[in-house]
Amino acid sequence: MNWLANLLPACCSVAWVCWLALGPLAANESAATPVLLIAGQSREEFRDYLQDVCQNGSACPLPGGAAFYTSLDLSGFTSPHTNVPRDNHQDMEYLRLRLDPLVMQVALWLSREQLYEIDAGELDGRIAKLRELLDTLKRPVFLRIGYEFDGPHNRYPPQPYVAAYRRIARAMRGNPDILLTWHSFAMLPTYQQAPFAEWYPGDEWVDWVGISFFQVGEEGYHKASNREAVLAFARARGKPVLVAEASPIRYTRRQKTLVGDSYWDYWFVPFFEMIEHHPEIKAVSIINVNWDSQIQHRELDWGDSRLNADPVVLARWRAKMAESRWVPRDLRLYDTVRQLSQPASHPAPASH
Repeated sequence: MNWLANLLPACCSVAWVCWLALGPLAANESAATPVLLIAGQSREEFRDYLQDVCQNGSACPLPGGAAFYTSLDLSGFTSPHTNVPRDNHQDMEYLRLRLDPLVMQVALWLSREQLYEIDAGELDGRIAKLRELLDTLKRPVFLRIGYEFDGPHNRYPPQPYVAAYRRIARAMRGNPDILLTWHSFAMLPTYQQAPFAEWYPGDEWVDWVGISFFQVGEEGYHKASNREAVLAFARARGKPVLVAEASPIRYTRRQKTLVGDSYWDYWFVPFFEMIEHHPEIKAVSIINVNWDSQIQHRELDWGDSRLNADPVVLARWRAKMAESRWVPRDLRLYDTVRQLSQPASHPAPASH
């Protein structure tokens, strides 16, 4: 999630074919929109997910996407980059070569000061270079512009953020595979207590709405969740939703005692219930990391969130990933994601 870095840095026929590609529904599954699984959030974490969780595809299907983080210095695109020496790396070339096909989920971090520079046109050259780099990927790319825009850790005033987002979004239009993603922290409090909708740049500049899923309820630093409100906001506009950052954190004293069944029930049950009850959620990105092992994130005190660190969680995660809900990583992957990205002509009703 790089929070500390924030503080430092023929459609119908295609849809039908993609649906059939998922195979028959298991007895305990409901008919649902297919969901893309993305893994990350670094080179090492993606590698470990493939090896330790999926056993390279023998234990569960491989993910269809990978997460990558950068900024307007375009770090990680042409050579490996780490924000802190000895921490994990951002490495686009590794991801691009590791699996094919593979959708990219690109998080673009912006500093508070850059919002004003972007609006003034001072960073147009870097934005143009970003567009060029994304074009060369030749695949669907989720571009999260100034991710977690409403989080107090980012300190983005709404209007400068909206202006900067629109300028970047305008530069990306023309390539339909760059999926403009408006990613809310989806928790309370927001920065300066502003309603999250004040950061909205307008329907024409948003292809996907993103949310985070870390703290489950109110047991922790944040007092309440904004997720249902953001999900309803996306649903009302027919926008597909990406759960852009999700990790089974444990950082209260009680949470740190949870293992096995109790750990699964605490975090994973609400996570999968949210996906199953909200058809607007069409992609999720899991962060498979030991937060305490990374110098940059150690202060968060979130513990070891690797799925393979708990045998009960690992077995149950693998079973969930074997369900037919998930978009298969096959030759139709890119067309499937393009179809999922289409706005809903009839927004899905709220589910309870």
